[in-house]
Amino acid sequence: MQNMYKYLKSAIEGVNRTEKQHDLLIFKKSEELALKYDIKYDGKSFVPDDLELADATFEAGIELLHSVGIYCKSTEKVIQIDEEDILKSLNVTNPLEIGRLKEKVTVPHRYPMASIPPVIIGGPMGGSISEENFLYINLSAVLENVVQGIYSGAMKQFCGEYIRPKSPLELLAVLKAARNERLATKIGGREGLALMGPSTPTLPSSYMLVSSDELYSCTDPQEVYMDDLKTDYETLSKCIFHQEHGNHYITGQVPVFGGPCIGSAEGLAIIDVAETLQSKVLAHSSIHGSGAVHSETGSSSAKEILWASNLASLAISRNMNYYTARYYWNAAGICTEMMFYETAAQAIGDTVCGRDILLGPVGARGGTPDHSSGLESRFMGEIAQMATHLSLSEANRLVAKIYSRYEDKLSNPPAGKTFDKCYRIKSEYDLEPTEEYTSIYRKVSYEIMGHFPEGGA
Repeated sequence: MQNMYKYLKSAIEGVNRTEKQHDLLIFKKSEELALKYDIKYDGKSFVPDDLELADATFEAGIELLHSVGIYCKSTEKVIQIDEEDILKSLNVTNPLEIGRLKEKVTVPHRYPMASIPPVIIGGPMGGSISEENFLYINLSAVLENVVQGIYSGAMKQFCGEYIRPKSPLELLAVLKAARNERLATKIGGREGLALMGPSTPTLPSSYMLVSSDELYSCTDPQEVYMDDLKTDYETLSKCIFHQEHGNHYITGQVPVFGGPCIGSAEGLAIIDVAETLQSKVLAHSSIHGSGAVHSETGSSSAKEILWASNLASLAISRNMNYYTARYYWNAAGICTEMMFYETAAQAIGDTVCGRDILLGPVGARGGTPDHSSGLESRFMGEIAQMATHLSLSEANRLVAKIYSRYEDKLSNPPAGKTFDKCYRIKSEYDLEPTEEYTSIYRKVSYEIMGHFPEGGA
């Protein structure tokens, strides 16, 4: 807790700055560092294969965090991060086991082109879920053998009533959601499967309410959301709580390309690295999850996002010991070919660039309820497994082919169908994808497998 006290003190006594000034400083400094370190995006690539470029991006990320600091929204002051603290954190290794009983998983430390596949966490990971389909959507992920944990979504109603954020009703809804997540693992015969989240809460007390051996135990990574190189008292309080109770927790961030801080793919890659360092140095989380999206499409599958995220992943996996994950916010709805293409393009890049954990995917940008299913998570895991045989250049060529299948639909993606329209649901013990949904999955799977280099599948 010693460093946490130092940073809390800095949040109280640091330099005054407005949030707008902080955003502008991040924007300017990241662009300057891209020029200084000669980080350039050619507008065509998806998976960088220049390892010196990755290392330069990592150095730029360190400089960005050290020079700009972290803005505390609760005090409107800047927490200065010493470069020495950053450097000392790089090689600290804390082995990570998630889940319990026979579902316990040791998360591997991956590196570029590692032969071990990333850990697959299924579920809508923060996307909207209806109350009536909440249990079934989680159960559909539990039933897929490739899935090694579930990251549930946000339940929008409780007993048919919309949940007003930061109200007492939220606590009851969060309890119901967490109990249904755990119930899904029991019904599916996989009790002990790791839970990640919860995603429904807006109150710190709601997060803490479900932190228990029964629901979210110390081996179920709990969610602590953070903004772009920013924090607040609620976030820091959750970090202190989890540290004191020995809980694993995941810091999640969703930087927006085209937002107030990020104006270029190069800037996004540098900021992605800096935010990962922020999570390790300030928050001391077990895992950092990144899910950058494009402001124009709201998706994580746009070309600039793919390149920047893959470059950041290469930079991080080569230069520090830390577990990283990636959120998949797809533009298309489920039960569409485009949804599968978006997932494949991301899973291939993340796998070859050294990402440790893949999360999701969720369709319709997570905003439309019930656009997540176990079949999508199965597909993500299968593609990741096949991608372990690829080189960086092979992965880039394959992603380019896949991207061409959905590029022109990003601004107007197919709506797809909600979960209950593409799964046959008879009971908790009898549900499966419809024949239509299964046919789409098979068609896209066979097409992509046919593009893998010989020996790659």
